[in-house]
Amino acid sequence: MNTLLTSSAVLATDVSLDKDTVTPGVMGFLVIFAIGVVLYFLMRSLTGKLRALPKEDGAPESGEPARVEASAGEAGADEVAASAADGAGESRG
Repeated sequence: MNTLLTSSAVLATDVSLDKDTVTPGVMGFLVIFAIGVVLYFLMRSLTGKLRALPKEDGAPESGEPARVEASAGEAGADEVAASAADGAGESRG
């Protein structure tokens, strides 16, 4: 590993570049273009997979808010929490 760092430092000092004229060039453009093409097809695939998902039967059609009904276990927990809050308020007052 140390020899690699030393070699790269020696090679870098041998090459003289004008820092004002160095550009990414064609290779940089091709890499960015390839990333863009891959991203396009990735998003296209994702959109197709999301459209293929089954819709829920109870989903609202025209922007109506969805009603979520609590199961018996959740309703019991809500009642216990409410009664605990009421009890705590009464002992303080």
